[in-house]
Amino acid sequence: MENNKSFWPYGILISLGLIVIACIVTIFIASKAPVYEDNFYFDSYQNVELNYNEIQNRQKTFDENFKLSIKDKESFVHKKNQVYYINEGQNELRIAIENLKDYDLNKLQIQTLLSRPHTNINDENLQARLEGDDIVFAFNIKEKGVWQILLKITQDENSVGFFKFFLQTK
Repeated sequence: MENNKSFWPYGILISLGLIVIACIVTIFIASKAPVYEDNFYFDSYQNVELNYNEIQNRQKTFDENFKLSIKDKESFVHKKNQVYYINEGQNELRIAIENLKDYDLNKLQIQTLLSRPHTNINDENLQARLEGDDIVFAFNIKEKGVWQILLKITQDENSVGFFKFFLQTK
């Protein structure tokens, strides 16, 4: 009598096992950076979700009045994002404000957060100061890698701008 054994049942079991492992790994990675911890709008996930259209209208009004750009920093484009080089250690960043409708820049309320894109452990609120048409802030980079500056600039109740600038240590 011949003993013909087929491998395909084992292949199915191995495939199912790999699918289960892939699902577990995906859940583990996704739970490391949950959406509700994103600080871009300086508010909780629930408030942003409830008021998203209002936030976008305020951003549009702000963009009609002002334009922001980083000055004097070497940069490159990575995945459609402009990334600016910074040094490890002490840094100073200048963001130029182009005032399109001649508003008083001293009345702007500025909130600044230095953060890493993949975690909020190293988040640091920065003190911004206005020098002419520039927003200037100093910060200390303790680790090499990718960082981001998150800005919330409030002109008034109906005009609020949110900006994200990506930074990379040299």
